Amino acid sequence: MKDIYSTIFGFLIILTCVLLIIVILIQNPKKESISQSFMEKNFRFFGIKQTNTFLERITWILSIFIVFLTLFFNFLLKSK
Repeated sequence: MKDIYSTIFGFLIILTCVLLIIVILIQNPKKESISQSFMEKNFRFFGIKQTNTFLERITWILSIFIVFLTLFFNFLLKSK
């Protein structure tokens, strides 16, 4: 039964890592240039700033979730 749990935790860790990679690649870079500053001012009305905040929160949530999954996975392996 513990092998099933370790397989599930391992799959969840891999799935969360893939989701985290996708969310990080979607985000806009923090580097600011003249053209980016101009574009940001124009598109702020369309909600791009809110999208970046949402993606940043998702990044933190997934990172914290990976830490807890890794701790639980380690605890599960040590209890065998």
